[in-house]
Amino acid sequence: MASKLLKNIFKFSALLSALPALAFAADKPQIALLMKTLSNEYFISMRQGAEEAAKQKNIDLIVQVAEKEDSTEQLVGLVENMIAKKVDAIIVTPNDSIAFIPAFQKAEKAGIPIIDLDVRLDAKAAEAAGLKFNYVGVDNFNGGYLEAKNLAEAIGGKGNVAILEGIPGVDNGEQRKGGALKAFAEYPDIKIVASQSANWETEQALNVTTNILTANPNINGIFAANDNMAIGAVTAVENAGLAGKVLVSGYDGIPLAIEYVKQGKMQNTIDQLPKKQVAIAIEHALKQINKQEIPPVYYVDPVVVDKVQSKNY
Repeated sequence: MASKLLKNIFKFSALLSALPALAFAADKPQIALLMKTLSNEYFISMRQGAEEAAKQKNIDLIVQVAEKEDSTEQLVGLVENMIAKKVDAIIVTPNDSIAFIPAFQKAEKAGIPIIDLDVRLDAKAAEAAGLKFNYVGVDNFNGGYLEAKNLAEAIGGKGNVAILEGIPGVDNGEQRKGGALKAFAEYPDIKIVASQSANWETEQALNVTTNILTANPNINGIFAANDNMAIGAVTAVENAGLAGKVLVSGYDGIPLAIEYVKQGKMQNTIDQLPKKQVAIAIEHALKQINKQEIPPVYYVDPVVVDKVQSKNY
């Protein structure tokens, strides 16, 4: 009888000693990362970075992803679901620069910190709606400028170029295009002969580039607003027998694009350091949970990965 009593005392003591740990586990901040896609290696890398940061900072991380990159209504719905779930903070990569403003306002009203990651909301539309938001990402205008500047120099500052745009109206694509226009304008002997959207997709970029090359056989360079489109453009250039004659640049720094740069199939890609971006977004979310101030805009400096820089990858 005494032995059984002692065993029960030991069990009770063990339970008591475990209570602080259980309470700590329950008190882990719950942060939702809502992403527009995982079909792009850039966002796969971002998710990996989030998981690494969550483990390091002892965070309960929820990751949810829209079905397609342009599934705006679904992604807005994911934000609203996390607001209803009353998570401690939300990080979202919007796929539309205006459509998410009401969702951000709902989060704000619910007292849930929300971080805009990667694609910046439209500043004028947000201001008109009375929304103040926090953004973490790259200055896409600057990144587009650096990409196009490197491409322009590589073609000797003269010739015909084409632009493959992202989804029309989405801020990051528009900013990258704007940066490219500024860079190309610095070279009087460079002419933009085509500028079309391929909606971030490789197959669309293959078809669009094929048509552009057919209509403009004397093209010297192709600026793509992301790597998926650049990869499609490379295939179109190769199919046209123009490999080495038409230089292609990209944006995102995904592994295949970097490999293409090393092989000479692409002139450059822009590494946006997605793991660093999401780690900072998580850090900012934690600060907001703890009522600490964060900057309204935090830019991560992009890296131009050309043949020389690719040796570091």
